[in-house]
Amino acid sequence: MKSQFTLSAALLMVVATAALAGDDHDHGAPAVAAAAPSLPVITAVSESFELVGRLHADELSILIDRADSNEPVLHATLTVDVDGRSIAAPFHADHGDYALADPAALSTLRQVGSKPLTFTLLAGEESDLLTGELDVHAEDPAVAAHLHSWPEYLGWAGGAFAGLATLGLLVRRRRAASQHATGGAA
Repeated sequence: MKSQFTLSAALLMVVATAALAGDDHDHGAPAVAAAAPSLPVITAVSESFELVGRLHADELSILIDRADSNEPVLHATLTVDVDGRSIAAPFHADHGDYALADPAALSTLRQVGSKPLTFTLLAGEESDLLTGELDVHAEDPAVAAHLHSWPEYLGWAGGAFAGLATLGLLVRRRRAASQHATGGAA
């Protein structure tokens, strides 16, 4: 019974050590969060308005609020100057945002690098120009190389099992040697 307890304790130690071991560098966020690339973001601020845009696969989604109250600016007219073209970004009441969905503009915005954008806002009697830069980065292959996959975890589990099997053999040999030295009496 004592040997089963010792073996169970040893197994628990090996599994805990394998789970906590890993390599010597920090992975930061969990693999699920790190695997998903972040969306490129643009911000633009004036005395009256604040704008945040996120570049999705099918649109540049733009939220606008008043700088002094954070009150959303809804049902305004917004145009975005992209690469010398002024393109309408209509308001979508279902999402509460403005959306630039022009395919040619999106193709330009998705290119790696920094792109200056100018937003022309007409909100009732107010109008404003807001400027910002959309910075798009290429996927970093080094990030994907540091993510661990299930085969790697399987390898760690196999190593832990091999270590446990070795530990079990050592315990059996030591016990057998101890019993042999004491004349077989236990």
